[in-house]
Amino acid sequence: MTITIEVFDLHALNLLRELEQLKVIRFVPQIEIDAEQPMLKQKEFKAISLDTQGFKFNRDEANER
Repeated sequence: MTITIEVFDLHALNLLRELEQLKVIRFVPQIEIDAEQPMLKQKEFKAISLDTQGFKFNRDEANER
């Protein structure tokens, strides 16, 4: 049986490592798991559009910063 977990605490990770030393569980590299599961295509953020209507740029105020 394969289970994927997220470890949030160092104590939990140490406990898992102790269980591995006792041959109760086994860590498998993530590469092997990825080969079994198809990769989901991530959405890419490529462009942004801002409405600048009514925006006034004050060069003197910007230069003060």
